[in-house]
Amino acid sequence: MISSKLKQIAQIALPVFLLLIASFFSPYAALVSALIFTLFVPGYIIVEFYFKAMNMQEKLLLYILLSVMISTHLIYFLSLAIGYSQHTIQIAFTVLFAFLLLFLLRNTKPEHPRRVLHLHSQKGVLLSTGIALFAYFVLSKTVWVWHNSRIILTGSNWQDTPMHYGIIESINNGNFPPQMPYFAGVDMTYHYFVDFHTAILEKACGAFLPRLIVFTNAFFVFLFALSLYVFASYLKNERAGVYTVLLGTLGGGFSYLLFFYALFTGQLEHSTNYAFEYGTFFTLPPIFDNLLQQRPQLLGLPTLTTSAYFLYRGSRSGLGTGTRDGKRELALAGLLAGLLFPFHMVASISAFLLFALIYLKKILSVRTQNNRIYELYFLLFFLPLITPYVIQMFAGIGQGSGFIDLKLPWAFYFVKNGPFLFYLANLGLPFLLAIGSMYKKSVQPHGFFVYSWMFMMLAIPNLCSFTPNVWDMYKFFHYAWIPISLAGGCFLADITFSSRSTRLRKLLVTATITLLLVFSIFTSVLVVTWNVSTCSSCASASEYETGLWVRENTPERSVFLTWSSIHAPVSMIGGRLRVLGYTNWAYGHGHDFWERKEDVVRAYKGNISDTFAVLRKYDASYVYVGKEEQKNAPECLKKFEYCEQLEHVYEDPSGEYNIFQFRY
Repeated sequence: MISSKLKQIAQIALPVFLLLIASFFSPYAALVSALIFTLFVPGYIIVEFYFKAMNMQEKLLLYILLSVMISTHLIYFLSLAIGYSQHTIQIAFTVLFAFLLLFLLRNTKPEHPRRVLHLHSQKGVLLSTGIALFAYFVLSKTVWVWHNSRIILTGSNWQDTPMHYGIIESINNGNFPPQMPYFAGVDMTYHYFVDFHTAILEKACGAFLPRLIVFTNAFFVFLFALSLYVFASYLKNERAGVYTVLLGTLGGGFSYLLFFYALFTGQLEHSTNYAFEYGTFFTLPPIFDNLLQQRPQLLGLPTLTTSAYFLYRGSRSGLGTGTRDGKRELALAGLLAGLLFPFHMVASISAFLLFALIYLKKILSVRTQNNRIYELYFLLFFLPLITPYVIQMFAGIGQGSGFIDLKLPWAFYFVKNGPFLFYLANLGLPFLLAIGSMYKKSVQPHGFFVYSWMFMMLAIPNLCSFTPNVWDMYKFFHYAWIPISLAGGCFLADITFSSRSTRLRKLLVTATITLLLVFSIFTSVLVVTWNVSTCSSCASASEYETGLWVRENTPERSVFLTWSSIHAPVSMIGGRLRVLGYTNWAYGHGHDFWERKEDVVRAYKGNISDTFAVLRKYDASYVYVGKEEQKNAPECLKKFEYCEQLEHVYEDPSGEYNIFQFRY
């Protein structure tokens, strides 16, 4: 008995231990170790200890989600105590290994025949993998691709991804606890933990790995697809799960009508005929567009879906009698929502709103007080986890970061040609399928939860706006997309035929479902073609070399004066801080950037004393002169070259990229 138990422990723990030891000596082993400890180990321990009876697809979803969030939180708090470094990451992994060993010692049972996992029982995993590979294909063609001596960063990633590179690389180059890399001197209150997780993977192996984003983004797409499948399978059946995944990840509105119009009028151009047009009629981005580029949303969507799933399932467990499983599922929902907060605040708040919805329904229903209290297990885990970050967020408001800033409703700024036509066109056929499911009662007995979730999320941005940039309230439409796809998937699952149906009926049903799916997801085809057919550059070979020089030759946490451009090698490659990056980033995160913008212009266009005043004001040590700087201030290079207090420390062979060090 004892030898059998030790054998089982050795089979699991010994390879992990050897890998952990090897990670001290090999960067490749360190990366593999980081993947195991941040994507598997913490979630495996919790799930196998508390939720062993779950099916394999639910377990896999939780293994990964919990591991990503727990490992990131652990390394964050360890880094606050002893500093962020490779050694801190290795200490965190050692702690997690100790918990794994303790778990194995307490829970390993004598060997017994293992259940064989058949592929037909893992449809959700297979379908989610297919969706993730599709996303990976698009990302691999558009994110950090070398082409003709320049780096391609194109499609929907052209604006947001450089900001995320700046966060990742600055954290890995001494910016911890992080300041805003594009707003130096101000603590970061933006929900950056998705980037922190990627930074941990990169830091563990001690290399610059810009393509990591391609893999991690596709991985999170897999999680979202699997969470939709698990939820829909619980509400109805596996067929509904398949349809829900397709609608939830690839579905979109009727903006493809623009494609057909351009096709028939001979104006078709893949690089301009796109599914989303900011500020015009089709102004809600399709979900797949966000799954390619919106990194916080990439973890916000699957975690919100999974938290909602266990919240709802826990509230129904044992018909509200407060069974042990129900309490644990409610606690798990609160744990997921609480851990989510620094990854995506709005998604975390949305999970809390769903809790409030379920709790209020129980209070208003005719039940005993004893049955109502079990929903509070959600709060028991949720509130303590978010408290440190809420305090930090409100402290950031004093620095000029206004994350709660009430404005007129989203619809006031963006709804065109009347709300009915606008939302019908932008939400498209999946929304009509969801409405159809109400009449067909496709999600009964779960209708109240699904439809109240859907309409609550649709209503919020039409009642008020509280994000710094009003535009960001559109994320609630993507949170509404989860119940829309659930209801639409269940509706399609109801369009079926029996084994006795005639051949014609079978053909008609199959054709109907196929057409409905095709015209539900066609918008994502436009997203893909636009992404892969554009070739925007984020850096030339010279800019890349400049960024590497900055990494290797300037002190960590150095502040650079640059033009307020999107692509700046000193931050997205060099990992240094900027006085001001792209102004829309600062605006979107609640910072009043106007004074800094004026100062940057004054530093480049004014006299040299203006430059010195700006450098001193923001404690900047370096001035960068690249394409954007010379384009907007053509005389700045000569001005800096003739100044004795600015030492010319770098010039690339072409003479186009220059760095000056300010000697105080």
